[in-house]
This record gives sequence, structure tokens and C-alpha cells, in this order.
Amino acid sequence: MVDVREAALLSRRTPETIRRWVWSGRVHSVKNGNKLFVRRDDVAADSDAPADEPALSLREWAQALPRQSNATGASARDLVLKDRDARAGR
Repeated sequence: MVDVREAALLSRRTPETIRRWVWSGRVHSVKNGNKLFVRRDDVAADSDAPADEPALSLREWAQALPRQSNATGASARDLVLKDRDARAGR
């Protein structure tokens, strides 16, 4: 198990992205006190981005989503849930 910061380094993403993965259900986590831990294998398996590709912030990720009429004014939570449903084929 690794904390969010180490998971971000392993996956070449930002800590914000790791937290988003946990929140959306993409990665399982365990909380110990005020720290969040994820399995090293879970984040290493998701490190498919090239090393020279910069990590996306939540804002950049949301802007990269295809624009749809019902997504206007959608919260980050709505966008994450919609992305998770799309990946699950729902």
C-alpha cells in the first residue's frame, strides 16, 4: 500500500487524479487516520501514459471531455460519474 503522493509518482499523475480515481471507484483505497492508501499494483497498472506526457489537472480533464448539451454547468462530480459510466459501458 502506498499513500496518494507516492501513488501519483508511480502513475505519473497528480495526487488530485489519484483522489479522483478513488472517489470514482476506479481504485480501491483504505483510510488510516487522515491518510488515504491505495494498492501499488492498482496505480502501477494504470500508468499507461507516456512518461513525458504531463498529468492533467481536474480542470484540464473536464475540458478534454466531449461537450454535450446536458454537460453544460455540470459539476466535477457529475463529469466523473459520467466518465465512469461510459468506461463501464452504461
